[in-house]
Amino acid sequence: MSKKTAEGGGATAGVRRRLSPEKRREAIAVTAQQLALTDGLQNLTHRNIAAKLGVTHALVVHYEPSIESLRLRVYQDLLQTEFMTVTSQVARYPRAVHKLSELIRLTSRPGREDYAGVWLDGWSLGRRHPETAHAVRHMMDRWQAMVAAILEQGTSDGDFDVPGADSCAWEIIALLDGFNAHTIVGYRDPGQYRERISAPIEARLNMTPGTLTEDPPPPLQKPVDGSPQQQEEQ
Repeated sequence: MSKKTAEGGGATAGVRRRLSPEKRREAIAVTAQQLALTDGLQNLTHRNIAAKLGVTHALVVHYEPSIESLRLRVYQDLLQTEFMTVTSQVARYPRAVHKLSELIRLTSRPGREDYAGVWLDGWSLGRRHPETAHAVRHMMDRWQAMVAAILEQGTSDGDFDVPGADSCAWEIIALLDGFNAHTIVGYRDPGQYRERISAPIEARLNMTPGTLTEDPPPPLQKPVDGSPQQQEEQ
């Protein structure tokens, strides 16, 4: 690899292009996120990032000396992106029952295998990396709090009948987490995931069977401007 190509990250031959430190770090971060989604966090290495960018291994190490720290940051950023996307979509609906239905739809839809894989990678890495384990627990707490808020609203409005919204929310995210594993290996029929997730939740909330598998009515508002849209595929 020529020095010009290495410095420019695949720049056109004969054109010398040196990125600023900020742009270089941004390019590395974006590439690292893409690789984590496609190849998994465990396969996120300095050499893989360098190969993807078309730069030297030493250049990536210069900007990101610790691959463990980079993996952790990538993990946090990806899960934050997904969380903000899902909450933005769910918040468009005024009724709690429709919020919960949309939440189940988004987290059980085909095409979510990449983010499901990142979740599982984090749990695996967290066995031996305390910082990653902390990040996993933090995001799980955020999801639980979001679900608990929906349950509390639904109970207040008379849509749900459940004591202890916090405990019930824990059970629901555990169910959703379990289907993450099913999703990435295509266990059974992915077309039934939404129904299989909804049935025990409906029973737990004393709801009419099939309520949560019905598509909610058109939302009253659009997603928050700037929220990532890759999660909202019909």
